[in-house]
Amino acid sequence: MLTAQRPHAGVEDTRARILGAARVLFESNGTRGTTTREVAELAGVNEATLFRHFGSKRALLDAMREAACGGEGFRSFLAALPDGDVAADLRTIARYEVDQMTARRAMMCISLAEDATATDDAPEWRGPTGVLNELADFLAVKVADGVLSGDPMLMARCFLGTLFSYVVGKKLWAGAAQDDSTLDRVVDVFLNGVAA
Repeated sequence: MLTAQRPHAGVEDTRARILGAARVLFESNGTRGTTTREVAELAGVNEATLFRHFGSKRALLDAMREAACGGEGFRSFLAALPDGDVAADLRTIARYEVDQMTARRAMMCISLAEDATATDDAPEWRGPTGVLNELADFLAVKVADGVLSGDPMLMARCFLGTLFSYVVGKKLWAGAAQDDSTLDRVVDVFLNGVAA
């Protein structure tokens, strides 16, 4: 008996291989030290296939960043939070995101360097839109419930931006271990500004 394959399984596999190869090479060599030909070779495809999937090296970098940041995983994480204490939920979110950002620190540095030299009018660090949107949706529910007050997207940007600064700054502060008391203070400061 033949097993029916999903019609786009090959396309998804090829895209995933290209994204994985890009992440490996960009993290080890930087974006300027990596060519699309090298990415294609590591992924086992030709360069035309890479461009058919992504269109440009910049689009590849953006897609790699989104894939690595795990918007879908973050959605599942948020859905599993107990519905209740917003402060406890935000502390849990802060710890989760700091762990995720720490694991992706090399990629974040590459993206920062790339964004800083971009010639378009985009902001310096665009960050992962999937995680940002999921957090904004989570916060929008809290605003609708009257627990928080403000623009959910702005709150999500501020919260993730603060966590991002913490992760980047940890290296400068020589603190290898996650400091839960600092993350608790981040949540307290955030809630002080957005509590209803």
